[in-house]
Amino acid sequence: MEITPLDIRKQEFKKSFNGLDRHEVETFLTMVSEQMEELLRENHTMKEQVDSLVVDLERYKNLEKTLQDTLTSAQRSTTDMKTNSIKESENIIRNANLEAENILQSAKNDVVRLKNEIKTLITLKNNFIARFRGIIDSYIKMLDQETNEHKIDVNEINQILKEPPENIMNLGALFNHIKKEEEKDGENKKISGVFKE
Repeated sequence: MEITPLDIRKQEFKKSFNGLDRHEVETFLTMVSEQMEELLRENHTMKEQVDSLVVDLERYKNLEKTLQDTLTSAQRSTTDMKTNSIKESENIIRNANLEAENILQSAKNDVVRLKNEIKTLITLKNNFIARFRGIIDSYIKMLDQETNEHKIDVNEINQILKEPPENIMNLGALFNHIKKEEEKDGENKKISGVFKE
């Protein structure tokens, strides 16, 4: 499925608890769509240039054919004008061939240049896709980490809820217990950090 800049701007994501920053995602999508529009414009311009070169090449081929027809006509001229016609036609052919070679060489150079520009555009697009994929992967990792932390919190709450009701005086005690566990974990991390240093 081909993605257009409008598709990127209109893309909506499901909302979730502790989800991504909506403004940051919309800003990023706007930036991506603008860059994609620029690439599409450049690609369109390149296609128009190639089409123009093809038309010019066809015109030059017709010109060469016309010159060859002129030569044939000159060769059918009267005997008296044969020598002059041959010399004149040789000059015309020589000049036409030089002009045709110059034109063809120029067209070939333009084709090579356009191919190189297209390759550059493809490289830029591939680089953009790789960077965009890297950003998405980092967001996925952040989301996975958040999900894992959420599972740990839920498991701890479930473990506490399994205790007999007399051990849990009220809901506040439940959250105080969780807070103490988090503080212990924080101090353990500080202590382990000190020993690592």
